[in-house]
Amino acid sequence: MRRILSIMLIVLFVAVPTVFAGGDKEEASTEKVIRVAEQVPGLITPGVWDGQAFSMNSSIYEYLVELNAKTGEMEPVLATDWSSDDGSTWTIKLREGVKFHDGSDFTSEDVKFTIERTQDPSVGHLKRLDFEAVESVETPDDYTVVLKLSESRPTFMYQFTDYNMAILASDYDYASLGESKPMGTGPFVMQQLIPKESAALAKNSNYWDPNLPKIDKLLIYFVADIDASISMLESDRVDVVPFVTPTIKNRLDGAEGISVISPYQEQRYIAMITDMEPFDDNRVRLALKYTMDPEILARNVAQTELGDGFFYNETPIMNMLAEYKEIPFRGRDIEKAKELLAEAGYPNGVSVPLTYASDHPFGKELAQTIQELAAPAGFDIELKGYTRDIYLSQYWLNVPFSITGWGGRPDPSMLLALAFKGGGSWNESHIDNPKVNELINKISSEVDPEVRTGYYHELQEVFHEEGSVINVQVPLLVAINDRVVNYSHPLTMLPQYKYMDVK
Repeated sequence: MRRILSIMLIVLFVAVPTVFAGGDKEEASTEKVIRVAEQVPGLITPGVWDGQAFSMNSSIYEYLVELNAKTGEMEPVLATDWSSDDGSTWTIKLREGVKFHDGSDFTSEDVKFTIERTQDPSVGHLKRLDFEAVESVETPDDYTVVLKLSESRPTFMYQFTDYNMAILASDYDYASLGESKPMGTGPFVMQQLIPKESAALAKNSNYWDPNLPKIDKLLIYFVADIDASISMLESDRVDVVPFVTPTIKNRLDGAEGISVISPYQEQRYIAMITDMEPFDDNRVRLALKYTMDPEILARNVAQTELGDGFFYNETPIMNMLAEYKEIPFRGRDIEKAKELLAEAGYPNGVSVPLTYASDHPFGKELAQTIQELAAPAGFDIELKGYTRDIYLSQYWLNVPFSITGWGGRPDPSMLLALAFKGGGSWNESHIDNPKVNELINKISSEVDPEVRTGYYHELQEVFHEEGSVINVQVPLLVAINDRVVNYSHPLTMLPQYKYMDVK
């Protein structure tokens, strides 16, 4: 009842003219406004940000660099130039004349603070492992930063595209204000934030690029129920709804003035915890893999064919990336799966709960299909679905078997230390495989691209035989009102509202 009441309140909130902090009502006739229905966020402060509220945070904060949504190339933002001879020392030149929303100047001290904050134990920063290699951050002047690493990291600049590496102000109290008054250098300034309900952002009049943003306001409504979000879109109360399901896409295909686009593929990691029964035995993990059928998964989960926006493998590397190695599918073999379970001590099968986010696109369908495919081999899978905010805050990282939505990274090494290296902050399968750890370290430090690709291939071979993950890749589907033009959303998962406009 409480959840239903929450949704009703949100719908009521958007059904009337929006009132901002100053008490003025929205002037729809003169202002350009984009309205977004987003999932309910958990933590939003960069460093501990759990990956919700992308539209809000990507508009308030900025990064040293960003990805071009069309070309995939890394481009300047707060950094204007960067260079390194061997990947162990990086010199970064910063943009001058940039101000934070509180009026303070952006300088090299802010970059130094942001990087050193990754190692602050009181923060619990999610990029701690990736930035452990930084031995020193020097600031020879206000607009130059020199990073000295303990080892060569030839692709290190890609680390600054991670959504938790937004540049923060060195003199702002993010510990106290980050969740209630987020503040950065971004193209939009927070006007009003009602936690778990809504946010109103206004154009940053002091933004360093005078031609951006194109719109005046960005209004965001946090809605836990995807059907409620779509109803808001259909009744012209919001313009953008990310994370749409194939069923909803089919429903909207005939809707006038609404389009569904797919900027890129996302990942759904089916994770098996390696230090908890029954998946602490690799034979059980292999048995589950032998029950899978990618063709059936594609049809049941995404209502498509394998390869048509839907991909499957048993490694952390997305099929679309250059580092991916094509490994022939092992084939569905129920008798082999039964044999492996018996060898592992489960001759009569095994019972295990599968925990997932029920409101996240593809989650419910994927869980049900896994349950059905694995049953003939003796897997008795109990499905436990929760809304994504509850799943992430209460169950994720602590259950033996789970499905989690993961965005891709332009450089896959960014994800490896975070999710698959022993001690990684988001290591949901608790994998601590010496071979995997060694290969992740080699990948991070190897200067020669061909040798580095060879390490990636070796890593995928290890995962195929000993790994803890099945990687199902599905299209990110975004429903938008046709009045929104130049929708921009690169693989970093950070929608770029500063480039968007309305007709």
